[in-house]
Amino acid sequence: MPAIDPSQYQWIKIEKNDGVCTLTLNNPRRKNAVSRPMHQEIERIWDDVDRDDDIRVVILTGEGGAFCAGTDLSMQDGENQTGRKGRPPTKSARRLFWNMLDAEKPIIAKVRGPAYGVGVNIALACDMVIAAEGAKFCDSHVRMGIAPGDGGVAFFPLLLGFHRAKEYLMLGEPIVAEKAAEIGLINYCVPDGELDAFVDGYARRLAAGPPLAISYGKMSVNLLLKQMTAGAFETSLAYDQLTLFTDDHKEGARAFLEKRDPVFKGS
Repeated sequence: MPAIDPSQYQWIKIEKNDGVCTLTLNNPRRKNAVSRPMHQEIERIWDDVDRDDDIRVVILTGEGGAFCAGTDLSMQDGENQTGRKGRPPTKSARRLFWNMLDAEKPIIAKVRGPAYGVGVNIALACDMVIAAEGAKFCDSHVRMGIAPGDGGVAFFPLLLGFHRAKEYLMLGEPIVAEKAAEIGLINYCVPDGELDAFVDGYARRLAAGPPLAISYGKMSVNLLLKQMTAGAFETSLAYDQLTLFTDDHKEGARAFLEKRDPVFKGS
């Protein structure tokens, strides 16, 4: 089948080596925060990955010292208005995560630095998550006055249990990689200097395995995940969109850009 074409992607760097494809989110000036164009590239790249017979396993990471700091707030307001006039913005969120879960090749998230907002849920949508010491995982929607709607209500309860999930989703507090591994949110936490070699070794083991058996195992588990979480995920997307147009969200975004604590009023 046709090889994936790196020239078709502006916001994702693509490298292939002996069956392992490394996809690097590439917006380092904003700690790889996701704009709408990057979001659209993340949505569609998995079909190209599946069509490329040279790829057996994917490593998903971020350029520089961050995995993904969340949504690019400098562009969000304008993009939200554009999204309302075009296709429903919930479709893009649904496509991003469902396409990752439906991808036939195994995906390893390699995380350094922050994985916040949509970034943490992109990481958790991968099949395995391996992080460097000091990395932080945070569904930070609530800190911006937004209901969690980028997959957190699907991934956090299944990985952490309901009470612990609600604690982190409602407070928006970060979880350092060491604790994230201890409580089961991620697979491994390793020293930063060992992360690349550790992830590469893990990817090589997967690439050397039986691709059909690995793929079918992944697809079976992810079908169960989708069946268990589809209703909550759809509801969370609706609430996410509702809160984007509240005064609380405007205050949360202003406070973030002004580097101060927000004052929420429930409006």
